[in-house]
Amino acid sequence: MLTRKQFLTMSAGLGAGILLPELLKAKRTYAASPSLSKFTESLPISYPISPPTTLDIAPGIHSFHSSLGSFTTWGYGGLPYLGPTFEVTRGTPVRIRAFNKLGTHPLAGSVDTSLHGVNASDITNPRTIIHLHGSNTEPDSDGYPEDTYLPGQSNVYNYNNNQEAGTLWYHDHSLGMTALNLQVGLAGMYLIRDDDDPIGGNGPLGIPAGAPYEVPLILQDHSFNSDGSMSFPAKWDHEFYGDVAIVNGKAWPNLNVDRTLYRFRIVNASNSRFFRLKLSSNQQLIQIGSDGGFLNAPVYLSKLLLGPGERADVLIDFSKSLPGEKIVLQNDAAAPYPKGLATVIDQGYFKMPEIMQFTVNQGAAVPKVIPIRLRVNNPLITKIATTPVKERNLVLTDILNSNFQVLAMMLNAVYWHEAANHPELRERPQVDTVEQWNFINLQPFAHTMHLHLVPFQILNRQSINDTAYSAAYRATGPRKVLMHNAPGGDTVPYNYPPLDPTPYLKGLAKPPAANEAGWKDTVVVNPFEVVRLIVPFGAKATANLPFGNSFTGRFVWHCHMLNHEDNDMMLPFDVLP
Repeated sequence: MLTRKQFLTMSAGLGAGILLPELLKAKRTYAASPSLSKFTESLPISYPISPPTTLDIAPGIHSFHSSLGSFTTWGYGGLPYLGPTFEVTRGTPVRIRAFNKLGTHPLAGSVDTSLHGVNASDITNPRTIIHLHGSNTEPDSDGYPEDTYLPGQSNVYNYNNNQEAGTLWYHDHSLGMTALNLQVGLAGMYLIRDDDDPIGGNGPLGIPAGAPYEVPLILQDHSFNSDGSMSFPAKWDHEFYGDVAIVNGKAWPNLNVDRTLYRFRIVNASNSRFFRLKLSSNQQLIQIGSDGGFLNAPVYLSKLLLGPGERADVLIDFSKSLPGEKIVLQNDAAAPYPKGLATVIDQGYFKMPEIMQFTVNQGAAVPKVIPIRLRVNNPLITKIATTPVKERNLVLTDILNSNFQVLAMMLNAVYWHEAANHPELRERPQVDTVEQWNFINLQPFAHTMHLHLVPFQILNRQSINDTAYSAAYRATGPRKVLMHNAPGGDTVPYNYPPLDPTPYLKGLAKPPAANEAGWKDTVVVNPFEVVRLIVPFGAKATANLPFGNSFTGRFVWHCHMLNHEDNDMMLPFDVLP
């Protein structure tokens, strides 16, 4: 078996005209959608409401665009697509019983039984489980991918909400089916409020909270068949890129805005696409929060990068915009990120330069003051000073077959079912300790890595000599696979645990960007890069943490590019008492 990195190295000597066979499939795998008008659909807005005690997960009928017709999708809480935006107050627990009322999968032709955990029954008897992404939650309510339940069954989720105000989101987390289930609608936003950002507004920061000036934006990309139904590859591919921008369930929508300050809670809920957002008016995006809550101070950006699973709390000031002005939210991120594929990109595939439009209403401007300090009642974020009790090296790679096709995306060259059944292949931190986790990306594309249960701080980023490291790492193997029917055969190229990357590092370590210096739970790991994280595994691990619980049990860490997650780029970890 080969890794994709090894095949790239081999291919480089054959000339620039030779592309990876699995990436050449892009033109024929991703169907071109029907031509659709842009900015003619109104943006649907799910303003925050209190969570219910019961939540139905059920089919609905939804239209992404007036030219596409209406088709079956899935949604939460009575909505035909996506789910309501819930808001809660810090420290106020919520108990929700969710009922699986799903029917035949809207993307039945794309249910791939070659993926781990997927069965033919998922077509007509689909499993589900909810993960509250960004929540410091007990293991029984975290959405472990194998804890799914079938139609006619229900599950209880207990969320204690004992953490700082922040932008969370909830979504399906079924083993092997997450990509398809999010594609058909199983996602929604969940906002935690506190004294710095109370329900109803009137907090010390003077920023919008609730209707009409706080607007959730759930970003996705889709493809559609000629009849207007959703299109998705019949067999697993390592990435999916749609050709239609979807925001809150509508294609290239428009939002009419008053001439004042707006607050946008943005989540990248796409399968594989990175968004690097900017405004056609060239005004700045003012980021006030990241995954885990408020930053120390606003960060003024000309462009905002969001990988799959990441969130941003952003202010846009329309008070200086002219009545009738049309401002487009644009995207210039390559796909795959960060460099794309020149031959494919030049032909127009994978590009998504426009996302949505803002049309400025008539009326007088109402300027607002942008706060200078964002943490009034909560402590300022400072670098965790506690010395980590353990440093873990965690490798992002994949396995190819003899035809250079990707068989599985992997972490530490360990399969999900191996780690689930063999604790010696799992990361096992002690509760209330601090660890350093080093993500090592040996691939030519970026990933977004997500830890369940706890937020972390980005310590730094540093380039690595991937060729030398890969060779040394491979020399530790092969390792015999501890499971039957592994996609790549009886062995994997590398042993476990991965090598220390220190002898192979290049250049200087770089601190996180200003808008990455807050609390995070999802991080972009660029190609041939080591990203070091400081992770507190419990509320007593160190001082001034943004959460209040010390849970033990089994959780997961994974790539949040959904096709990667569905094909083994996810592993369990145990927090030990």
